[in-house]
Amino acid sequence: MKSLWVFHVNTGACNGCDIEILDVLTPYYDIERLGVKLVPTPRHAHALLVTGPLTRQAYHAAKMAYEAMPPKPRIVIAVGTCACSGGIFHDSYALRREYRESLEYPLKGGTSEFLPVHLYIPGCPPRPEEILYGVALLKNIVEKKIRGELFREGTFVLPRESFNAWVEVLLRARIRKELGYFDGYSLLKRFMELVESSESKEELEKLVEKAINDEGDSRLRYGLEKLYSYYLEVVRTYEGILAAKRAIIGLPK
Repeated sequence: MKSLWVFHVNTGACNGCDIEILDVLTPYYDIERLGVKLVPTPRHAHALLVTGPLTRQAYHAAKMAYEAMPPKPRIVIAVGTCACSGGIFHDSYALRREYRESLEYPLKGGTSEFLPVHLYIPGCPPRPEEILYGVALLKNIVEKKIRGELFREGTFVLPRESFNAWVEVLLRARIRKELGYFDGYSLLKRFMELVESSESKEELEKLVEKAINDEGDSRLRYGLEKLYSYYLEVVRTYEGILAAKRAIIGLPK
């Protein structure tokens, strides 16, 4: 591909990456000498240039822009750490992400949540030279020397932190969607105190039931019920994985 026409979409950036993109368009860096041109409509674009984390408000606009592009080549370029992985906003309530029914904590919040990304240019923000280098890689002007790799443990590994601390991280992501930051986190702290003070599941059930009955706010009562339900779900999943591992390697129950 000799020329590359790009359409820029800001999905929630702080404009830091946008300023760097403007820099590469100036005569000093002159990215047009590489055949790159910024176009005003996605219908004329070969590539979609995305900056910022994927917010719920910007999701539909970005999706419409992507679908309006010609079927081929439909290249997606994520510029900046936020577009690559969500950056410092990775756990924000405002981001759109695919819900994961697993023990994996949903830390992602970048462009890859809804589009296949062909080129990642990380940085907060990336320097103009890095953007130029990324485009040169995409156009095969320079040889690719690095590659992205996603590592995943082949077998289950017990968490190094305490089990309750690990559970709290998982519950935090869920209760925030139910009650928001302030109420959700303060209620989670109360719930984890009940977990820490209980010696068995039966005792925890009684403590949670008492806390629900004593709570005057219906929203917080609902939150306690959801937390207890989520907690039991996580414990069952954890125990199932641990039992499977013991069966595989022959550990005693």
